[in-house]
Amino acid sequence: MINSLQKNLYVFILSIIVLFVYNLYTVNADINFTLNLMLDNAVIIFYIFTVSLVSYYFYESDKSYLIKNSSKASIKIFKFISEFIHITTVVICFNSVLIDNFLYFDFHNSNVIMYSGVAISAFSLALFVSSKISLGNNYSPCYDQRVPNKIVTSGIYKLVRHPIYLSNILLIVGVFIISGSLLIVGNFILLTAFYIVSAFREEKYLINKFPRYKNYSKKTGMFVPRYWK
Repeated sequence: MINSLQKNLYVFILSIIVLFVYNLYTVNADINFTLNLMLDNAVIIFYIFTVSLVSYYFYESDKSYLIKNSSKASIKIFKFISEFIHITTVVICFNSVLIDNFLYFDFHNSNVIMYSGVAISAFSLALFVSSKISLGNNYSPCYDQRVPNKIVTSGIYKLVRHPIYLSNILLIVGVFIISGSLLIVGNFILLTAFYIVSAFREEKYLINKFPRYKNYSKKTGMFVPRYWK
């Protein structure tokens, strides 16, 4: 938890530095202006901080993810992509919420729309937590990092085969709506493409390890529930 909090603080310090520099060179705002801007938006800033911290914690707390000398290419790629997306998304969201038309990429400045994004991101976190609980010790940050003991088909896994991937995609959709910034689209495309490739590779791996997974995959949707036979 301490490590997650520390990393999260670093990301927010970076976000604040970007905010100060941007305000200084675009509107010649002094420190007091920027501090007041942050105070006026304290609630949404705290929410972004909390979501970022929870996201860090649930990945950083996994022991297999923390193996620094792992020879697996998948875990190294996963760490790099997830860290890049996490940092850039938080910085963009933080500044887009506080700055009108940040870098001229904002597509909305509505509190109603913003809080609909809050609802989506909150749902995605609940989905992520319930998915990890369903997996228990079978959870692994990458499909080939640790062989699961069994195939989990209960809980949320009755509806979709990759609810954790889905939760992270929904999270970045929520953040995209909260921020109102088109800059998040690049991260959304990168994350979605990475998860689609990972899901297909994971399923090929799981079918080899657990032949009955093939039958499970025919009955259950990959990212969205399947209501047809």
